[in-house]
Amino acid sequence: MTPSSTPDDQRRVLTCRGTADFLAALPHLVGYTADDSIFVVFFSGSRTGQAMRLDLPPDETPGHTAPLLDFISGTLRGLDGERASPPAVVITCTRTFAESDGPPWRSLARRIERRLKRDGVRLRELCCRAPDGWISYLDPTAPRGGRPLSDIAESPIALEAGANGEAPRDLAELGAIPEPAPERRDAVLAALAELPPFEPAHFRSRTAGASSGGGRAPVPARREFAAVSAEQCTHPAPPEAYAWMHDTARVVEALRDEQRPLAPAMTARLIRCAQLPDRWLLLALGVLTRPLFPVELAEDLGPAQFVAVPVDLDAGSGPSRQAGWTLRRLLAHLSPEFTEQRRLPPLRERVIEAVSVTPDELRPSLLAFSAWLWWLSGSQSVAAQQLGEALAIDPQHELARMTERLIAASPVARPLPSPVSRAA
Repeated sequence: MTPSSTPDDQRRVLTCRGTADFLAALPHLVGYTADDSIFVVFFSGSRTGQAMRLDLPPDETPGHTAPLLDFISGTLRGLDGERASPPAVVITCTRTFAESDGPPWRSLARRIERRLKRDGVRLRELCCRAPDGWISYLDPTAPRGGRPLSDIAESPIALEAGANGEAPRDLAELGAIPEPAPERRDAVLAALAELPPFEPAHFRSRTAGASSGGGRAPVPARREFAAVSAEQCTHPAPPEAYAWMHDTARVVEALRDEQRPLAPAMTARLIRCAQLPDRWLLLALGVLTRPLFPVELAEDLGPAQFVAVPVDLDAGSGPSRQAGWTLRRLLAHLSPEFTEQRRLPPLRERVIEAVSVTPDELRPSLLAFSAWLWWLSGSQSVAAQQLGEALAIDPQHELARMTERLIAASPVARPLPSPVSRAA
């Protein structure tokens, strides 16, 4: 994955002169704090560029740590040349030095170090922050009981952040559904009452001699792209066949417009769109590409290709033998290629604000969309939290279950927010 770029002169540089400075900078680099986590921070030269967060395993037994080591090693060995600088690994935990009789998670740390050394990956840093101290596992002179947390609290980075009123939120607080303003909620509910649920998209066959009756796209026709593209050229779909796609594109345009607030009427349209898998897919594609890209693609392939797309054919124990598009396959293929993470925060904020004014029975679809946005941002835990809320409302919700299976895949590294650290 290629990180999105920001000119260096627009990015705040945090100079780290040691491990304590780096631990002080970490919450500002990733944008939040999180306990019981492993952070892998990637560097380009002396500057951070990307990071990923993983849950600590339940314990340090090989059965729980081996998959984690495989993933970390595989990710680091797969980096391209620009990101091949030695990474840093940070463990943040609720275990203490006192209860661990020494550095917490030291067995896991040793396994990470040995595995990466065996696989030819050199570490810049391997350290831990616990409730009663911190340590660099790579420092042979580090005291067994850890170094004092005051080293971090008194770091110039921490002092400057405190003076500026910067306090990164805890991971558990991210993605929480806010309490809506009563007038905003009432306006959206009134708009919803005036906007009937959208009908599922249909299309009419356009081949000579075919029935003019509406119907769902036959599965084989959707898969044969060369044939349907040729048919589209010979018998182009009428303009009205694209109406539902244009309508959904307008919702994405409003959602992505950071200059104007999302009006109650458009919020209602977003809520209605999210209820239908076909429109949900177009919302996602409009985020990943451009709002009108699905329409442009449909003009080549025909709008039938976007009608009645299966949500997930691979929900069983093994991959389905049935080929073709599904929502899950498309998102699994396209999401890792997305490189514009810096425009996701306002989208996440708008969507979760829309969730807050959505009636409970309509929330699961929009929560699934919000969870996908968080996963796209690299925050798998927040995504799982929101999907848990969706499935608490409807345990069998198709879109929520699909998104749950999607995010269960290993997380990918995401570009860090604007500040970058520079090791001295």
